[in-house]
Amino acid sequence: MSGTYFDALWESHVVEALPDGNDLLFIDRVVAHEITTPPGAAQIEREFEDMLYDPSAIVAVNDHVSPANDAATALQARHLRRWAKRHGIRLFDVGDNGICHVLVPERGFVRPGMTLCCGDSHTCTLGAFGAIAFGVGTTAQAGAMLAGCVVVKRPNVMRIRIDGNLRAPATAKDVALTVVRTLGADGGRGCALEYCGTAVDAMSMGERMTLCNMAIEAGATTGLIRPDGVTRAYLRELGEAFAGEANWYDYDCDGTYAKTIEIDASEIVPLVTWGTSPAQSIPLGALVPENANAESAAYMDVTGGEALEELDIDQVFIGSCTNSRLHDLRAAARVLRGRRVSVPTIVTPGSQAVKRAAESEGLHDVFQDAGALWTHSSCGPCLGMSMGVLAKGMRCVSTSNRNFPGRMGAGGRVHLASPIVAAASAVLGHIPKPAELEQLAGDAVCA
Repeated sequence: MSGTYFDALWESHVVEALPDGNDLLFIDRVVAHEITTPPGAAQIEREFEDMLYDPSAIVAVNDHVSPANDAATALQARHLRRWAKRHGIRLFDVGDNGICHVLVPERGFVRPGMTLCCGDSHTCTLGAFGAIAFGVGTTAQAGAMLAGCVVVKRPNVMRIRIDGNLRAPATAKDVALTVVRTLGADGGRGCALEYCGTAVDAMSMGERMTLCNMAIEAGATTGLIRPDGVTRAYLRELGEAFAGEANWYDYDCDGTYAKTIEIDASEIVPLVTWGTSPAQSIPLGALVPENANAESAAYMDVTGGEALEELDIDQVFIGSCTNSRLHDLRAAARVLRGRRVSVPTIVTPGSQAVKRAAESEGLHDVFQDAGALWTHSSCGPCLGMSMGVLAKGMRCVSTSNRNFPGRMGAGGRVHLASPIVAAASAVLGHIPKPAELEQLAGDAVCA
């Protein structure tokens, strides 16, 4: 066959090529959450007699502020709840919910060869399963729910080849940050990132989800990985019916990529961001660049030539759709076991299923014995909407995916890092030096 994996999957879902250069793309699954779904659902109710193309193709999750923290978010959750019930849509509500990009894979709602959309930019996480998954606006999501399709421009395909052996304590989060740092915040614009190489082949599904999760941070439309035996094994654990169509596992191609980026995994080291973009990262122990963007440096209150480990931090957050799966929590727990945190530390599992699995292993006791707060599942801390909002000038080491100004609270300063680095920061009260991380992390490995 000719064409890339992405090309073949895209073409299999094109309903019609439109005159303006866009495609009408069929969507297999719509993921709906309480923040972006209610306006579109209300419009469909008003203008289209409350009709949906296929309610069984929609999965709804109350996750962004769960449970609600004020009247406005309570109304949003209630709207999603009532709408889902009215249409017979599968809803995961408070108590049996999770961050949508964590819950959708663990409940078997994504398989190789699918297209998915959601009103959330990190829907690209699901590309780890050999699916085309991307975030859309409220209007486009409403169109997908109403007509089963979205109007979208076909992206170019950029190959990100990552070969070699990743060496601890570097993790897949550091691979993701390296890709974003290499491409820049807009380097993937207009492209789908197709990850491959021996380092990607060796990743678990959780690590692959971490990698694909941050494709949007390089400006890309989405990221994806061709399905293989690792994918099939993960899905078979959910049941044979979830393993997907064999032709997407077996698909071979000799396609041409718009661009290829090659990265040596053996050279990747733990990274931490210094600025207000995920692309602005440096290795632990390195200095803030002398030519650091002045606006970013001013917001973060850092200067060129400064060592980040000299800065006191106010909070640590371990969670988000990037790093809240069971293996992330296990690795953070290995760092925290038998130690005490020196700053407020919030640990948020990616779903209630992850929470229960972690508790069955006693990880919640490790976190709480260390003095960390063990919470229910929610997007709240990452968004600065609940459970850990920063005040102006407060500095937080976070395992999330965005460090934009105000992301976790107006005036808050966020340093992105892996769960290992975040846990070590919680113990030390500052971002660790490489030797300090080696001492605290030992053989802890996570995504």
